[in-house]
Amino acid sequence: MIESQTELPVQEGGSTKIWAKGREVGASVVGRLRDKIQTLPGTTGTKVTGGADLLTGELVKTSHIRMLLMDMRQWIRKGVGDGPLVRRFALHLVVVLLAVGVVAVTQVRLPLVDFRLPTPTPAPELGSHTVTAPPTNRGGGRLISNNMGLFQAPVPHTIIPDRDRMEIITYTVQPNDNVWAIANGFGLEVETIVWANPAVEKAPDMLNVGQVLTILPVDGIYYTVKAGDTVAKLAKEFKVEPEKITSFELNALQEPYALAAGQQLVIPGGRKAIVPSNYYPMTRVGRAPAGAPQGSGRFAWPAQGYLSQRFWSGHPAIDIANRTGTPILAADAGYVVMAGRDTWGYGNQVLIDHGNGYLTRYAHLHTILVKAGQTVTKNQKIGTMGSTGRSTGPHLHFEIIQGSVRRNPLGFLP
Repeated sequence: MIESQTELPVQEGGSTKIWAKGREVGASVVGRLRDKIQTLPGTTGTKVTGGADLLTGELVKTSHIRMLLMDMRQWIRKGVGDGPLVRRFALHLVVVLLAVGVVAVTQVRLPLVDFRLPTPTPAPELGSHTVTAPPTNRGGGRLISNNMGLFQAPVPHTIIPDRDRMEIITYTVQPNDNVWAIANGFGLEVETIVWANPAVEKAPDMLNVGQVLTILPVDGIYYTVKAGDTVAKLAKEFKVEPEKITSFELNALQEPYALAAGQQLVIPGGRKAIVPSNYYPMTRVGRAPAGAPQGSGRFAWPAQGYLSQRFWSGHPAIDIANRTGTPILAADAGYVVMAGRDTWGYGNQVLIDHGNGYLTRYAHLHTILVKAGQTVTKNQKIGTMGSTGRSTGPHLHFEIIQGSVRRNPLGFLP
């Protein structure tokens, strides 16, 4: 057997020298740590050094560790003496001693050290935009910003249950409600609410507070059977598979699926032909005279608030809700062709001809601050927000009309 010719530091002879060398190595490690700690910024290094010295003192004073080491030395002397065997297994002994040291350190409570953290850098200024608190508990969703403020898409106050609802329920219209918000609150398409309520289908934007609506559990049509109706006929009319009607649990149909007049059925996924919205009829008004100011064609948001209703087939406009008295601004420069109270449903309204093929309508105003025949500039105050006409709460009904077609304002606004 060939022994290693490499001399280990602990092979200088005797357990006394081994113990002395171990202390020398430990002191060297502590010294290096102290040098590293002193390079830390501020007073942190001094405090950590003090903590390390205290830790070392605690370790040395731990009596049961010293007794353990003394017992190990006595055992070695009695068993193998201080001869070559100790030198041969000195490396193993060092490993054991290090393991004992690690265990001892874990049993010593470290002194508290006050680390001083750097002062955080202040956040940059975010500008002058503010979020207008909505008057209801709707809020969240898409944020629309411009120089005027933030516009927040609503989360309707109706609570959607965690489990699938499999029954037909009713809902009582609350202040500030509209068909679009109610449909979103129940996770349904707007047309589903409309088709399940004949009164709403005739005038979807003319809800009344306290009005009771039928709410289906799924998208589709709520249909009252007429004499001569069959499942196959209804499936063809509403563009669904017959199995969707017969298998729907609430319909409780059994073969041969005979239908009785007056029976009410849910037709899941059923669709009706969408009739172009009549909404509010276009009032005959004059046009801007030659030489009147023309708009730039780039529209600005006409009010601050939150987006309470979007553009859909039964509502060719957007609604911006806020408190009564919120300023209403002209979306672009133009000529006022109407300013007054409407007898149909708009309430107090202003209609501006921008001289470039576009008109804008501002309805349900609380006050009107301009007159027909007056020219206005972009962002000029023309009135204040209100709830006149057919309205369940204060909001601005805003339309962009190109020729005689109402366009979705969200496609034109920044």
